[in-house]
This record gives sequence, structure tokens and C-alpha cells, in this order.
Amino acid sequence: MAEDSAPPVEQMALASLNDGVSTPFAKAEFSDRVLIRTILSRADGGAGLAGQTVKVGGWVKTGREQGKGSFAFLELNDGSCPANLQVIVDAAVAPLSQIVPTGTCVNVEGLLKLPPEGTKQRVELRVEKVHHVGPVDPAKYPLPKTRLTLEFLRDIVHFRPRTNTISAVARIRNALAYALLPTRSSRSTAFFIYTLQLSPPVIKVEKELIKNPPPSEADIEAAKAVVKEKGEAVAQLKSAKAGKAEITASVAELDKAKENLSRLEERSKLKPGIPQKDGKIDYSQDFFAHQAFLTVSGQLQVETYACAVSSVHTFGPTFRAEHSHTSRHLAEFWWWSLK
Repeated sequence: MAEDSAPPVEQMALASLNDGVSTPFAKAEFSDRVLIRTILSRADGGAGLAGQTVKVGGWVKTGREQGKGSFAFLELNDGSCPANLQVIVDAAVAPLSQIVPTGTCVNVEGLLKLPPEGTKQRVELRVEKVHHVGPVDPAKYPLPKTRLTLEFLRDIVHFRPRTNTISAVARIRNALAYALLPTRSSRSTAFFIYTLQLSPPVIKVEKELIKNPPPSEADIEAAKAVVKEKGEAVAQLKSAKAGKAEITASVAELDKAKENLSRLEERSKLKPGIPQKDGKIDYSQDFFAHQAFLTVSGQLQVETYACAVSSVHTFGPTFRAEHSHTSRHLAEFWWWSLK
């Protein structure tokens, strides 16, 4: 199993990034963006790719201006591996003040080059074009360059996947999950995040009541008056032996008035919050008719991972407590979400 999941470093070292046939993992599946992992995980550390033009994208881990503001060094990470790619951007290519703050999202194109001797990098990217910049406010971005405690990260849950610790846990969990799959063909390069989803009816009711407040007693009394009026009209037509078409039309109006009254009376019973009876939660009004414990939402969680480790997907049991018992509204099912 270990051999089955190990990266093909020898094949990658001999391959060209522009050869889509011999390097199936060289680029992102739906774009020309080259995964940083395919550059740095080679046996030569990417040195054999020097001279090739590539597009990379990711988030700036660290950035600093050099040469009196004439160029900047960026440590770029796209989440495909723990390692960062060193990127050099000249001031003539892009405003350096926008791209050096930690957390900035960039998509750049440039030439891979060998760094000067004596540096720890095996390859670096000299940027020729900046296709996209997602700026951040350095004063508000909550992840500094310093080491962070897990207690601190609990207050910024949506940023945790961008840290080395949490992203490493996700990669380990991903590797363990994929090790259980029977064949290599059933695996992909996307990270596997096991999450669950919940869509409780209480939240839907509260949103509906905010958007459309329940009817008042006056509304219900007015609807009852309309029903009474329409009923009397039907009775008068029948006593007067009116035509069949006229009576049928009057009965149809009475039926509409009764349906409207029924809807108003049902909506008047809706109350925000959890239904209660005798001061306790009334589980008989719940979808499952008894006390049940469902998991928290997972889609929002996986989107935060997509903004940290790029390609992710979730697969796991999902529960929805909707007041519908048709074949198209399942209470429990398995959900596969790709981000």
C-alpha cells in the first residue's frame, strides 16, 4: 500500500510540464495552472525544469521587498504540498505592495530558473506576467508569520486549513482515507475531507417568518367573513334555482376562499424557534417525531479547505430534516461534493 501511494518521482523527473500525455499530474485538471507539487516533488527538486514557462497560483506564505523596492521574493503555496515555491516579481511587472502581504492570492506566469549557488532552493520562478491578485489587508489578516497555538486558531476556524499544522493533519487523513480504496484508478489528486451536512426545518421556518410574517387575527377573521359571504351567495343561487354554470362558478369561488382560510390558519400556527409543549421541547413536531442528533454542516467547512489546499472533495452521510417524505427528499443519503 505504501508503494501504491508514493509519488512517481522518477517518472516526474524525466517528464516535461508541457507534455500532457506523459505527465497526467503536471497541471490542474481544468486549467493550465501547474501544481507546485509537480515541480518540487521531483527527484531533482525541480531543477530539471529550468527554462520552462509555467503558470502557478496560490497564497503568499511570506513576502518581502528587496533591492530598495525594485523586486520582491514570495513564498507561494497552492496547497498541493507542504513546500513553498520561491517566486521573484519585479516592480515593473506588478505593484509589489499588493502582492507581498501574507495571505495574498496570486496567479502568475513566468520562467523557471536555477537559483544562485549556495541557496536552499533548487528552482525558482521569475514572474513575467501577473494574471490575478486577490489582495488582503495586512492589518486585518489574522495569520501572522509567527507560530500559532491551537487555542488561537479556534477563534479563526475558517483560516485554520492555511496553517502548516491543520493542513498536515488533512493530508495525513487524506492519505489514510485513500489507502482504504481498493485500486489506484479509484483515487484522485484532490484532498478528501470527511464532512457532514444538516438542513434543519427550524431555520427555514424562521427565515420564512421573517420574510413573510404570519397572519394576524384580523386577517383570519376577514378570511372567515369572505368564506361566509361566498357560502351565502351559493345558498341564494341554489334557492333561486339559478343556472348550473352560475352555481358552479360561485362554488369555485367558495372553495378558493376556504383554501385561503386554511392556509392562513396553518401559517398562524407557525412560531419561530423550537416547538415546545409544557415548557419542554415538543419532539412530536420534529421531522423524526422523536429526539435525534444530526451532524453540523460540512459544505461550508470544505470551502474553507478549498481556499487553503486547492482541490478538495467530501464524501459522507448527509442528513436533512425536511417535511417531505417523497422519493426526491431523502432524510439520509451519501453526498459527494467537489470543490
